[in-house]
Amino acid sequence: MRQTINRALTFLAVGAALLAYSSELLFAQRMQQELSLHDALASALEKRPELRAATQTEESAVQLRRQARIIPNPRLFYQSENLRPGGDFTQNVDTYAYASEVLEVSGRRGARVAVADSGIHSAQLALEQQRRIIELRVAQAYWDALRLQYLRTLAEQSVGYYREILDYHQKRFNEGKIAAVDLLRVRLEEARAETSVESSRLAEAQAKQKLAREMGLTAPGDWNLTELFENLNPRKEPVSENSPQDERIEVKQAQQAIDAARANLMMQKAQGRPDIDALFGYKRTSGLDTMIAGFQVNLPIFDRNQGAAASARSSVEASQSMLIAARQQSASDLAIARMSYDTWRRQVSEHYRPLLDQAVDIANISRAAYREGGTDLLRLLDAERLRVDTQSAWVEALGNYHQSVLSLEYAEGLEP
Repeated sequence: MRQTINRALTFLAVGAALLAYSSELLFAQRMQQELSLHDALASALEKRPELRAATQTEESAVQLRRQARIIPNPRLFYQSENLRPGGDFTQNVDTYAYASEVLEVSGRRGARVAVADSGIHSAQLALEQQRRIIELRVAQAYWDALRLQYLRTLAEQSVGYYREILDYHQKRFNEGKIAAVDLLRVRLEEARAETSVESSRLAEAQAKQKLAREMGLTAPGDWNLTELFENLNPRKEPVSENSPQDERIEVKQAQQAIDAARANLMMQKAQGRPDIDALFGYKRTSGLDTMIAGFQVNLPIFDRNQGAAASARSSVEASQSMLIAARQQSASDLAIARMSYDTWRRQVSEHYRPLLDQAVDIANISRAAYREGGTDLLRLLDAERLRVDTQSAWVEALGNYHQSVLSLEYAEGLEP
């Protein structure tokens, strides 16, 4: 009896463990299928090879700065003069052994370091630009896929309703209470709703494939996008209220291009100034040991690197003009983004939402009236088409609103 009880308890414990494991597995599978915007962005930042390439480019620029800081290598000279066959090497041969070192008094080393620092800043901005563009594209693809997922859900709900109508009319037709043409009309509407579902499923699958590509994946998972599509998510506040467009990475790159051009100008000016090549060493002549010291310097009489310096000045002026153009473009993009955001927010909240509520009310009233015999089939189907069309238009407007938020945040230099 005790063995039977123990065996039963063991079975219960094993069953409870299996049940717990199955619950955890199902929960994990459900969690794996849920995809938030944050998860999509995290996947893209981890898997996109463009970001790895930009990071490696930044590391390359860091190594170039390391090289720019290194001083020139010294040079070692050894020479013997008055070599004659049979002569006494220690008495008749003049021997020189000395080393020389370039003293960069022209400022070339500092200019090299400045150019290298500019290269690092440029690589960092390129990495930041690549990251922001990827985040923008991922967010745009996510909200577009979420819109199509919402449309697919609405299409499936419409199919369910049309099937109910078809079952109801099939029963009435079998009872001889309606004509065959009315049943055929309902079947056509149900078939049209079915094709709409298939089209929406295809569009959703294509949008999720695009989202997977933007996330750095080859194929999408069985995702359920979890962001709330119906909510009018507010935009983030800009960092600077006076000129938020200056926070855009394109403007920062234009500003950095001016710094790079100025560093290059400093480098070209340094190239036109001479450095001192100092030397110090040993000399042996006729058995006497002496020390030698001296220096060598180029005289900048003809070549002072004038052409390269003038070219660098023109590059500085060109970079300043490009900064003005970047600011103008950024300000224009910001104005357009603000107009789009304000328009779609107003339309969704003041126009499309009330129209949707009215269309749903008309459809519900038509359904109730039809069941009571207060209206005909054509009015019922027209009311249902009006609800579907209005609902689709509301979803499209809401999708445009979410996209306008992303465009406005990008124009203000903010991340999604």
